[in-house]
Amino acid sequence: MLTTWRAGAVLARVMVLAAGLSLTASAAGCHSAPRPGQPAGHPVTARPGRSAAGPAAPSPAAPSPAAGRPAAAGCPAAPYGARRYAPGSSKTVALTFDDGPGRSTAAILAILARYRVPATFFNIGVAMAARPWLVREEVKGGYAMGDHTWNHPHLAALSAARQAAELSQASAEQRSIAGTMPCAFRPPYGEYDPTTLRLAQQRRMGVWLWSVDTLDWMVKGPGSSNSVQRIIWLAEQGGALLHPIVLMHDGRQGNPATVTALPAIIQFFRSHGYRFVALLPCGPSGSGSNPLSARQ
Repeated sequence: MLTTWRAGAVLARVMVLAAGLSLTASAAGCHSAPRPGQPAGHPVTARPGRSAAGPAAPSPAAPSPAAGRPAAAGCPAAPYGARRYAPGSSKTVALTFDDGPGRSTAAILAILARYRVPATFFNIGVAMAARPWLVREEVKGGYAMGDHTWNHPHLAALSAARQAAELSQASAEQRSIAGTMPCAFRPPYGEYDPTTLRLAQQRRMGVWLWSVDTLDWMVKGPGSSNSVQRIIWLAEQGGALLHPIVLMHDGRQGNPATVTALPAIIQFFRSHGYRFVALLPCGPSGSGSNPLSARQ
């Protein structure tokens, strides 16, 4: 088993190194897109479901008719298209957590606060409804908030109306809980189509994917020391890039191995001269400004 993931990890490292060579400059400003010539793909796009925390559960309630309409938000206008590299000049890294809030979210927040590191949380609507106090803690802590749909579906398989409902209902849930609207969006499994991009842009949400996948969702429970080391090792492949976006999870059932690995991941990037940033446009909304982004 260990041999299998090492072989896969070596292949992943080769792909990341190739991507790093093609990344020639950083995106200027907090919501600029990477310059042309940067890699446009990610293995997850070709292998649906690899970033999922598990099968989507049925929605507890059907979206209301208003859920399909863009919600008013205090976010700046968003560009069309998906981005895979962290914003900012020099060496920047963005830590991102999908599928929460969940059983590990509080522990992740405590680590980020201890190390004074910003991060972006891409929350699922049904998970926010189940743990609203954690959503409020994320907003209170100044962390960037992203929409990850209501129920984590394969968006490209849905009609435009169903996609719109998934985005709008999740954003409305955050607004009802914390009084803020997300300025960032991440499609589940990294899957999207032109409709997805258009709907996100209409809602003033920039679409953010990732350039480094830790595959932490594969580890069940606290995992073995080898499993934790694999998460750390895969995250460290971002050291081949100027502006990596690191994908991790804080799913509803918890990701304790991610919690164990997180301090080492932070220390690696800090020791290699990276500045931690959030993935969102600068703006006045509660989710559009992150006071932690300047901290080291």
